[in-house]
This record gives sequence, C-alpha cells and structure tokens, in this order.
Amino acid sequence: MTETDAGEPTPETCLRVAREAAALAAAADDLALSAACRSTSRTEAHRDEVMHAVHQEAVEAERHAARAQEYAADPEMPDSALRYCASSAVDHAVRAQEAAGVETTAAALRPELERTLTPEGHAERESERRRAEAEQEAADRAATGMDADNRHLAAMNAHLAKGIVPALGWTAGHVRVLEAAETGRLYGRDGQARQAAEHGVWSGGRKVSRERTQALGDAGYLVTVAEADGVQRLVLTPVGQVALELARLHPEGLYESDKAAYEARYARYAKRHKRMDDKKAAARRLPALESSTVRRYRRPVTLVEQETRAAREAAEQWEDEGGYCPGVEAPRPAVEDAPAAAAAPAVVPVPTGPELPSGMYFLPLLSTRLHDWWTIQCGRCQGGIRVELPGKWSDKYEAAQAAHAHYDDAHRAADDLLTEEEITEAERWPLSDAQRTVLGWAEHAELAEFDDGFWALDCVPDRWDVNKRVARTRVTGLWAAGLLDVRLDGNGRRHLVKSPTGRRVARLVWRAERQGFAGPAAKDARLTPLPKRSGGYPLRSEGRYFKGEARRADDAALTESAPVPTAADPAAATVPVTAPARADQPLLRRLFAPRSVREQRPAHDVRTVIRRPQRILTPEERERVQDMPLLNLQGALIMGITDPVPNASPMPEEDGSWVREHAWPAHFQPTEDRYPFGFQRWSMCERGTCWNCLSGRHDICVHRQKNGPDVDGNRDWVTNHQGRTVAEFIPRPGGEPCVWWCRCECPKDGPAPARPTAKTKPAPPAAPEPASVQAAAPARTSEPDAVQAALW
Repeated sequence: MTETDAGEPTPETCLRVAREAAALAAAADDLALSAACRSTSRTEAHRDEVMHAVHQEAVEAERHAARAQEYAADPEMPDSALRYCASSAVDHAVRAQEAAGVETTAAALRPELERTLTPEGHAERESERRRAEAEQEAADRAATGMDADNRHLAAMNAHLAKGIVPALGWTAGHVRVLEAAETGRLYGRDGQARQAAEHGVWSGGRKVSRERTQALGDAGYLVTVAEADGVQRLVLTPVGQVALELARLHPEGLYESDKAAYEARYARYAKRHKRMDDKKAAARRLPALESSTVRRYRRPVTLVEQETRAAREAAEQWEDEGGYCPGVEAPRPAVEDAPAAAAAPAVVPVPTGPELPSGMYFLPLLSTRLHDWWTIQCGRCQGGIRVELPGKWSDKYEAAQAAHAHYDDAHRAADDLLTEEEITEAERWPLSDAQRTVLGWAEHAELAEFDDGFWALDCVPDRWDVNKRVARTRVTGLWAAGLLDVRLDGNGRRHLVKSPTGRRVARLVWRAERQGFAGPAAKDARLTPLPKRSGGYPLRSEGRYFKGEARRADDAALTESAPVPTAADPAAATVPVTAPARADQPLLRRLFAPRSVREQRPAHDVRTVIRRPQRILTPEERERVQDMPLLNLQGALIMGITDPVPNASPMPEEDGSWVREHAWPAHFQPTEDRYPFGFQRWSMCERGTCWNCLSGRHDICVHRQKNGPDVDGNRDWVTNHQGRTVAEFIPRPGGEPCVWWCRCECPKDGPAPARPTAKTKPAPPAAPEPASVQAAAPARTSEPDAVQAALW
C-alpha cells in the first residue's frame, strides 16, 4: 500500500469499517429472514419482498468487505481503492438496515472514513501537494530540458508526427539526405549529389542518392543555391525542416526500403487515378507537406534557449515607447539583505504562457464554449499607442508566433545596432526636419500635385481635414534624388509616394537618430539628382507631363490641329519619318515618346507609330491553328495570340522549351498546351492581329474602336511550387508600359475603310459550277501571306 496522506483514513481503519458494515448488514438479513418465517398469509408477500431486498444488500456489503481484504493484502494497490470498498460496504449496510426496518447504526461508521481536517491540516496537505509537484517538475525538466508548456508542445508534435510521417512515403535514406542538407554541406555537381567534407569546399565528399535528392527537391523540401564554378548547393526549405523534425519524432513511420515506400504511395494514389501510367507517375513522386501541417508544428524551446533569449533581451535598454537609451545603464535592484537572500531557497519560475517581444501584449477577446480567443497589440508601431494586429487566434502559441513575425518584419531592424557601413550611408543623407516630414507625408498621408503646387492632404492625424502646402523645391529635390516616385491616376492627378530607396533611407535615418549617430540638418540638404531625373521635374503649372500621363482636355496641344508635313514643305526634311505621319494621335505620341523628356514637344512635332510586321503562318502552323478547339480559338482571337510575334531574345527556342518543361510550375502546363503557340509566354507587346482585321473587317478594328492600343501596367506575380502567389514582379521598374497595337496595316484613325460587301448566296444546284465564297466577296481578297485562310 502507498503512504497515506494527512487527513485520510489508514488502511487498518478502512478494513475494520468494511468488516463492521458487513456484520451489521448480515444481522439485518437475519432479522428479515426470521420475520419472513413468522409471517402469516396476510403478510407473507410483503415480508418475502423485504427479505429478498435486505439479502441482496447484505451480499453486496460482504462482497465489498471481501474485496477490501484482498486490496489490503496487495502492496501495489493504492489507498483510494481500499477506501472506496469500505465506503461502498457502509452504503449497502445502511440500505439493508433501512429495508429491514431496524435502526441504521451503520451510518455511524461514515465519519471514520470522512474525517474533517483542521486548517493546519489543510495547509500541511497543500504544502505536501505543492512540494510533490515541484519535485516532479524538477525531475521532468532535468530529464527533458524543457518546461511544462514546451513538454506539452513536444507531445503534441509527436502525436502529429504519427499521422504525418507514414503518409510521406519516406525511407531512412530520405532522412539522411535532409540531414546532410541541414549541415549545409550538400551540393550538386555534374548531376551528382555529394556531401562535402568541410564547409565551402565543394569538391569530393560522400556520394548521396541522386534519385532521392531529386525527388525531395521536386516535392519542395530542398532548394538549390548557386555557388561558384557551377556548383548548386542544396539547402532545406522551411517545409523540409518541419518534415525532417517530424520524421525524427516518429522514425517508426519510415519504410524499410524504397520498394515498400513506392508500394505504399501506389496504394495511396490508386483510387485517385484511372490510368496505370498516371498511378505509377504519382507513386514515383513524393507528396508535398500541406501548409496546415507546417502551421500546426511548433518547435519546442528548451530551457537553455529560453535563458539565452532572456539574457539577450535583458541587455537591451528601452524607453516606454520601445526606444533605445544610449549611455543609460540598466537599473538593478539593491541587495540589502544578502545573507537572507542567500539562505532563501531558489524558486524556479513556471512560465504561464509563451513569451512576446518587447512592446507587444496579449489582448483576450470574447470566448466561446470551445475556445478562448486572443489577439496581439503592438505598442511600438505608433509611438506608445497600442495597435491591434490583424487576425485572432484560439491558441496563444500561434498568436505569439504571429507577434514574433511582426516584430521581425517591423521592429527587428530598428533594434539592431547600426554597422559602420550603415552609419556612413546615413551621414550621406543629411535630411532636414522638413524633408523628413515630407517623406512621412508621402507614406502616411496623401502628397499630391495640383495646378497651384504641392499639397499634403489630411496630414494631421488627430484633426479632421487639415491640408498643408509643401515647398516645390523640397518635393522636386526629393523626387530628383530618387526618394519619391510619382503615381499617375486615370483622372489626371499626381500622387507622390515613397520609392523603395526612400523607404530604406527614411528607415536608416530614423534608426541613426534613435541611436544617437546622426540628427536632422538645419537646412534642406542639396541632394544629388539621379541621371535619369537630371532634366528636372515636369511641373503641371508649366504644362509639362510625364511619359504615359493623360493630357487635360483644355491643353492647347490637344485642341490645336497641327499640319502634316509634306514633301513640299522645306521643314519636312528635318523630320525623319518611316511611315505616313498622322497628326491627330496624342495617345500614340504619349506612349511612344522617349523616356527622358526635358520639355514638352511643340504641337507641330508629330511622331509616327512604330509598326512591327505581321507573322506569316507556315502551312504546319495553319494546321495547328485549325486543329485548336473552338472555345480556345475564340479566346486566342480575343487575346491576339493566334499569330504572335516574339521579341528578340538571347535565349534559343530549345533553351526556352527546356525552361518551360522543367522550370515552370506544373499548373502552367495545361493552359499552355491548349493553345497552338502557348499562353503564358506572350507579353502584351508580342500579340498579333486583332480578330476583326483577321476576318477582313478593317473598318471595325479593335484598336480603331478603342482610339488607341491596349496598354499593360507591367505587373506580374511570382508563385511557389504549389501555384500560390508569394510576391509581385515588376519587369520595368521605371514604369514603361507594354503596348499591343494591332499588326494589321489598316489605318487606325482618320476615315474608316469601306465595309466589305455582303456575301452572295451560292448558285442553285442546277448551275454547272456554284460561285465560291472568295469570289463573292471582293472586299476580302487576302494576300498569299495573310492568316485569314487559316482561321476563316
């Protein structure tokens, strides 16, 4: 038997009470039996019923007493089992006496099992419980090196690994490949993967399975990093790191051989595919780890790591709003009673939850029946004002993970001390307070240009609708230095926003001022303009415009019609033209103007449209277009990719085909294969002839109806291996548009060409030869190299 706690009955007491309760129940049974024997015909039925009820309770009381005797003889049985048997025996004895109609003397046995503790007893009992919990916690920490929360996290990760690792279809060889990549010494050269003997020595080393490495890379667990001499270093992705940790937690889920792993993957994918080739191809690929699994896995933190993090945070000095105080020592508590402090036992603090970065706090939300919800407040984003981060979480650890991610993105750079290079760069930007304010307005307010100058709209955060005029030279100087960019709206307004360089410089100057390395200058700094912006800012008040900016309706350059230069005009010799000039093409002058325009061109300066030739389809290409499904043909006609004209490229077509086959994501291929010349590879400026001109309707050319070409903003998106967007890609950071102008030689302005005559019906069957469609439509006579015959 185990040791009895304070206030609990001893095993001897429990055994004695059980025996006495069984004896009292047996005595009540004997009385009921005697009464039944002396019963008459009138009371026989009632006394028999009482006798059976009392006998059943007496049997149960004796059974519990016998079980208590067995438990008392077993040294491994806890005291709670013996107490339960004694309490049950007392309950049955009381019910037996009540049924027999005698005095319930068995009820007097209950106080012996339920002895009331004094306050001192309760305090002693609570102290013993806490002491036992502290000893158990210390033993668990010594064994695992983690606190209770992280031990629970490790147990949850182990439970997660039991369901995830068998579904990966890995062997121990896959784990060894990832462990080699974790060391940072896994590299590939000439199609062979090796593990280098030392860091940075990319030659020799132990060979690693090429098939397993390729399979892990295709599944997104490994990524290649280019090194010198054509070496590809293989490193773990975040998904690969999580998968490796799960495989280490549950090695029993790994398969014994590659054949067993392949058969398991084949059995998994057999129900999803019908064709045998598809089943085999799916079984050869390793399944990717789902993003939900990556989010569910959270690496536990050991006590050593917690102490290291606490020491690093204690070394940093912060004000109330989270700023660094150079030259101020950290306050330390005064040691007044050193002997007493030394004699006191060390109490190990037990954390109540995950740790948050400095200046961030948990905010509890309304709880539901199943979950408690939390959000994160940041006190460093707006100068001491706590701002709630977007999102809410039912798990504190997930909320803490989001808080750490926000801290790394927004505040980690400000907390780290500036390097010598950053200090030198900050000294090269001696911005004044006014220039810094303008940069702040460009980010947090609306900085715009109007006819009467530059204005900061709604620039006071605590007052409504406060606008301030900004000095013109201050704004134009920041724009010329590359700290501001101009965003053109369709309604003719100009908005000035921070450029990537401006955001970096503003952040660097702010950090330098907080750490005491630099301060604001007394006067506005004369910044060196960029070569592309050395011509000056085109002010609206002077009637100057940016490239691609829409002119106003009251601009004289639009309303005045300039004469077209002719051969008889002597001035025509000074204007080189390559095609018939058109006078009324302001949109084309705007789109095809040179990038650096120092001053607005006069109205008589007319630019011609840059014409690119049409694509002449070969007979094989015509057959390919004719075999295209009708729905895809309609889409290709609308998008102008039935006869695209590729731009000049240094990459040969064979290399482009290899890139599209091996480097493009798999979800690109189905759409790419539906079109005769592909779908994803064509930009706006590589499109061909519009569908109306292909059908001979030059009078309703698409770009004639639009009064201008189609313009693309040159924005694309970068996706990961699963097809999800991860970043925005800007091919031309300067803002140059990509233009599609119908490649047909028909005029896009001026008088419209004549509409082709309607087709005549063919002659009746009695006629010797019916009239052909081409002969009945003289307006649609197509040249030998036209594409109409292939499409219509």
